[in-house]
Amino acid sequence: MLFGTRALLRDTPWSQWRLRALQRNEAMSHAEFAAVQASLLHKTLRTAIARLPFYAHIRRDFPVAASVDVLRAEFPIIDKATLLANRRSLYPNGGVKQPWQALGATSGTTGAPLEVFRSVQSVLMEQAFVKRHWAWGGYHDGMVRASLRGDLVADTAVTKPPFWFWNRYNRQLLVSSRHLTEANADAIIDRLEALAPAMLQAYPSTAFTLAGLLQRRGRRLHIARVFTSSEPSYAHQRELIRDRLGATIMDLYGMAERVAFASACEHGQLHVNADYAYVEIVDGDGRPTDGEGDVVGTTFHNHAMPLVRYRMGDRSRWKPGPCPCGRVFPIIEGVSGKYLDAITGSDGAPVSPSVLTFAFKRMDQIRKSQVAQVGPASWEVRVVPLPGFTAFHQQYLIDIIHRMVDPHVLVKVVLRDDLPNTAAGKFRWVVNEYANNNVLQPPGNRPE
Repeated sequence: MLFGTRALLRDTPWSQWRLRALQRNEAMSHAEFAAVQASLLHKTLRTAIARLPFYAHIRRDFPVAASVDVLRAEFPIIDKATLLANRRSLYPNGGVKQPWQALGATSGTTGAPLEVFRSVQSVLMEQAFVKRHWAWGGYHDGMVRASLRGDLVADTAVTKPPFWFWNRYNRQLLVSSRHLTEANADAIIDRLEALAPAMLQAYPSTAFTLAGLLQRRGRRLHIARVFTSSEPSYAHQRELIRDRLGATIMDLYGMAERVAFASACEHGQLHVNADYAYVEIVDGDGRPTDGEGDVVGTTFHNHAMPLVRYRMGDRSRWKPGPCPCGRVFPIIEGVSGKYLDAITGSDGAPVSPSVLTFAFKRMDQIRKSQVAQVGPASWEVRVVPLPGFTAFHQQYLIDIIHRMVDPHVLVKVVLRDDLPNTAAGKFRWVVNEYANNNVLQPPGNRPE
């Protein structure tokens, strides 16, 4: 019923019309596209001034051609902390969601979880942008696909197949990444082989785990396209995925705040979808830079809660030159974000960091968190609490990790005053102290 309702709402003639319109943008000249982008930015800025008290002092009567200048001169760069501290002025309706709006939530991995109000149109537009990316890889509606992400399609306590669910409305097999272990691998691989999907949606870590299971069995799957998102992907992961799945890997960069969207084309270049949001890369002083800098985005399509010059905490740089694909969109280098180690579950199998994030969504009482592996099948969840965090929330975290991630791992919640960055200035949300200690320390200094 859930998938049928989603399909009914998202896969409409309107969404197909929007997809075709977005595809026309790709082939525009730079001058034509610049006019489209300026108009989208102008509408967002005027909406933000009209609806959000934070910007009420800014004049709305500026021309379309001045939109970029007004953006940089009048709108300060904001971030998650700014939103949390100014809910009544940076959220519409005094921070209260309207019944017809959708609610998005960040995971709270590098800070307190954040709510974002979304219009119905923005939800449908998101689907249109995703489908445009799929089309770059030759995938279209009606083709069979498989998903290996964070969907809770089988309880973590289940030990026998099926570890998957068939969504007949979208011809999609949802596979439980929590069951992607040595014990269950053959059943999952056999099911994927029988299905022969035209594409696989996955986190880089879950696709890599699947590829490793295939390698250890001397097996291969033949899936033409693997669309990855939500995590950084690394060269060694991509190499094994291509070898064992025979796939072209097409990565996507996005976030719950919906202020940037970059997608890899068939030539492997990561294109900023400049009709999705206005993206800047700025230095430490907030000035545009051609070097590596902070990614800052301004939404174009979510006028329910227009985020303007929102800094995500990710870093990248512009990549000069046109792409052989011929699309008008600019290119960036790979995006670096949260600094993550790999941790293992109760059976020794790797646990996807993206699956872990599900346990932290809508935990409003957390300022910052970290998950550390401190022993075999033993995790420590470190929390910098906000007022209102109680023993109930500690137990809730433990219970939700057991329900959504691993029912047998030992979880201990530890309260901290702060969680510092590394010497390089990066924050490790997931850290494997057990593996690092055992690998890096001389035998005489290893913890017992």
